[in-house]
Amino acid sequence: MKTIGVLAASAVLWSSVAGAQDAMQYNLRHLKVLAENEKVRVLKYTPMRGEKTPMHSHPDTIVYVLKGGGIRITMPDGTTTDAQMKTGDAQLRPPVTHADEALDDLEAILIELKQ
Repeated sequence: MKTIGVLAASAVLWSSVAGAQDAMQYNLRHLKVLAENEKVRVLKYTPMRGEKTPMHSHPDTIVYVLKGGGIRITMPDGTTTDAQMKTGDAQLRPPVTHADEALDDLEAILIELKQ
């Protein structure tokens, strides 16, 4: 019986941790779901300079940059990297957990692959 209780508690904890990593939970003005099904989620990312997204995770993701600019990426260990997103670039990104801050006004489409 203890094993079942521990497994159930672990499942609840895991689902809350996994859910806490979804950027959509923050109701950010600059992140909008355009379409979603069981296989993919399409997001529009339109931060203005200085807007931040708290720590969150993405599965495998395709990014298409509509309007480029600078972005500061913060990893869970606190390290930061400044990068330039170039208009017209398409990127294939592996799963990641990070926070970000727009250094310029940006616009991109993110396609998250769920499966």
